Amino acid sequence: MNINQEIMGLEPVTGLTVSQDIYSGKDESFITFTYNTEDPVFWGDDQVIADEAVIQVNLYTPPAFNYMELKTKIRDYLETLGIVDGIGSWLDTYTVKNNLEKTIRHTTFIVTITKERF
Repeated sequence: MNINQEIMGLEPVTGLTVSQDIYSGKDESFITFTYNTEDPVFWGDDQVIADEAVIQVNLYTPPAFNYMELKTKIRDYLETLGIVDGIGSWLDTYTVKNNLEKTIRHTTFIVTITKERF
């Protein structure tokens, strides 16, 4: 099951760069996504009819950035693809060159998407 194009649809919705798994650019705000699980979920006549993927979508923004409107846009878009099972937000600290510590807001969306096999 490949739903990368559907998740990449977040780019025009948010105006942010979207990358699978890891982002290596220089933008202060960006989105990544990862497949947490992917399983067959519906069967008929001894064949899989549909697959289900649980995707983790991560929004990264500066700590002082007002991310609430962006969070709502992302949630609403993801709900067109599947079921948003949860949203969480916290501050992460990480180290950059010269052992300088930086902080970033990390907002996570867990979405379950089910697609028929063709």
